[in-house]
Amino acid sequence: MIILTRFTTLIVLFCFSLNAIAQTPLKVRDASIKGPQTFAIVLGVSKYKYVRPLAYADKDAILFKDYLKSPGGGSVKDENIFLLLNEKASNANFWGKGFQWLKAKNLQKGDKLFIYLAGHGDAIDEDQFFFLGYDCNPAGDKNNYLVSGAIQLFNLKKKIAAETTKGVEVFFIMDACRSNELPGGASGQNFLNSAISEKKAGEIIMLATAAGQESLEDASIGSGQGLFTYYLVDGLNGVADSERNPDSKITFAEIQSYVNKNVPSIAQQQFRRKQDPYFCCNENSDKIISSVDTAYLRKWLQKKKQQTRRGGGNSFTGVSEKTFRLYEADTLLTETYERFNRAVENKNITGRSSAEEFFQQLNTKFPGNPYTLDAKSTLAVEYINEAQARVDRYLICGDDASDRIKRENTAAADHLEKAIAMVREDDADFANSLLGRMYLLRAGGNNADIQTSLRSAYGALAIDPNGAYIQHKLAQLHLSNKNNDSALYYADKAVKTAPNWACALTTLTLVRNAANQPDNNNNNKPQSKKPPRKSSFGGVTGAGISQLTPTFFRDGQSTITGVNPRDILKADLGIIYQVGLSSNISIRPSTVVSMEGGELVYERRPPTGGQVFRDTVSLKTTSVTVALPVIIHLSNKKIAPYVSLGPSFTYIINQESETADIVPVKKSVMLGDAAFGLDIGLGKSRLMLSPELKYTQGFNNLKGDGNSEFSRTISSLKKRGITFSIYLRGR
Repeated sequence: MIILTRFTTLIVLFCFSLNAIAQTPLKVRDASIKGPQTFAIVLGVSKYKYVRPLAYADKDAILFKDYLKSPGGGSVKDENIFLLLNEKASNANFWGKGFQWLKAKNLQKGDKLFIYLAGHGDAIDEDQFFFLGYDCNPAGDKNNYLVSGAIQLFNLKKKIAAETTKGVEVFFIMDACRSNELPGGASGQNFLNSAISEKKAGEIIMLATAAGQESLEDASIGSGQGLFTYYLVDGLNGVADSERNPDSKITFAEIQSYVNKNVPSIAQQQFRRKQDPYFCCNENSDKIISSVDTAYLRKWLQKKKQQTRRGGGNSFTGVSEKTFRLYEADTLLTETYERFNRAVENKNITGRSSAEEFFQQLNTKFPGNPYTLDAKSTLAVEYINEAQARVDRYLICGDDASDRIKRENTAAADHLEKAIAMVREDDADFANSLLGRMYLLRAGGNNADIQTSLRSAYGALAIDPNGAYIQHKLAQLHLSNKNNDSALYYADKAVKTAPNWACALTTLTLVRNAANQPDNNNNNKPQSKKPPRKSSFGGVTGAGISQLTPTFFRDGQSTITGVNPRDILKADLGIIYQVGLSSNISIRPSTVVSMEGGELVYERRPPTGGQVFRDTVSLKTTSVTVALPVIIHLSNKKIAPYVSLGPSFTYIINQESETADIVPVKKSVMLGDAAFGLDIGLGKSRLMLSPELKYTQGFNNLKGDGNSEFSRTISSLKKRGITFSIYLRGR
């Protein structure tokens, strides 16, 4: 009976595997293999949902996978290769499935990990660079990579660093810069390769191109391949082995030399283009990358001869390999797992007899089981894909104010929140990267009031302060709330952040039109409207008296008996920016360049007495001062007095060379300012003239370290002065 039950279980699993693509439970590391093992995560995307397709990226990924399975690549088993092609190569699958698969393999010191990516790559800047998953939708602007299904390579670098720290040998191979037609343009391609090559995480790096170049692909290469991947695999299969001293081993230096010899020359001769691969780093030159199997090499060379000048074109396979492995497990477990996957295949994710319900049954009865863990990651991916579809709809201006859209957004946000909780234990970085999307969907959801939507939107803004997607949502929310000033602020900011995003441009036009029209929706009731915050730029010039106040310290070895300050003139020139906080309070940040200083008069009396001699040391400096005063307006009339109080920070950029060694001064000093002035409106010119008298007192010791007689007789040196300034700014 036991034998029959087990046989039935195996039959169920086998039959199910014929109908499911890669729907097998997580398989842990094969403990029967002693010593280091090789693992690989391989992605290839030719078919894209939203951006221009490529021809052979998916075939390149298959070619590299086939190399890994060959004797030279280590005869890596299918279960040690995580392969995603085309539709399956999404951001959610890469992080949600791929790295749970990697966690189950429990990589150890001495293991090898290959990460191979072929497809589109792009960047916002040197710190934000991406590999584009199948469903990435930038909607015309690179800033939208933040929420559009792009794989954040900075986070991948963190994963790589965690593995190399354990002693795992990681090979990062990317054949990605295949087009300058993406939103990032040529600069994005340049940022992409520069960032990957400069932000090393202990891995061996092989990139298809140097910064600023494109990676070529063509039907005439092999059977239709990318130029870099073809010659990389060609060399690793054995062709790169040194002709002078063949040893059936391919070192890092040999594969680098072979690829660098062939790729640039063929790119130039056949395509009249420039492509220079990048390898890092030279300290790995003697490292053995591949072992040559003579029999396999002969087959490879024969295959090369048979390949025609025209390749097979785009494979667009879009699926991972089908694996027909038999796993012995509890009958109830396998039946529930089968129902779960059938529900996923039928897109029955929530509700009765849904994937969500079957996962709960698995998690309750078989927690921690590989079947349950696989169902968990699959359900999380489905939740994430649902949310991503709603975000993509928003990015192409497909959201409207209908109740149906709001309900869908709320449901997607709820499901995404569950997915975040599911993946956080295994990958906190990936979980955190989804929070902005969750808050965005909640902001556009079925909320009780506008304030709830705004709270969610500001939650996303705190996560992605430079995300045009949430700046745009805030503009929409403030516009619907008749808060035109805030709507204009965020709409303008979204356009500046993502100038090529059509939705942001459209919303800015709507906001500007609304700002120029009266509000007729409040039954003509008077409203107490808060005046908009006013701001203006301007300039300042001034002159005054500067004094350095010393504290005398008697030096027993010196004849100096005292020191006194002497005032000298100073001159200022700078810029200001005044912002009104209320009707009678403003702040006026300023940056001012000053020529100033002071004189110190030293009194010297001979030990035997007699006439007192005086030595004068002039301490002239050039400095930059940044001030942040608070302005309290005492009147709102055309000529209005005010007082000003606040701190300032001075940085001395130059001290007169003649005295720099005699009495050196410190580079920086903290000051306090107090001033009285008048704001005078200049007729109809909309300009404001403000004469001001200001007293300045230094707080910290300005005296630097010096060993001269003059320096030793001063224990401290403080700055003070009086300045008369004229400010000119807009009202």
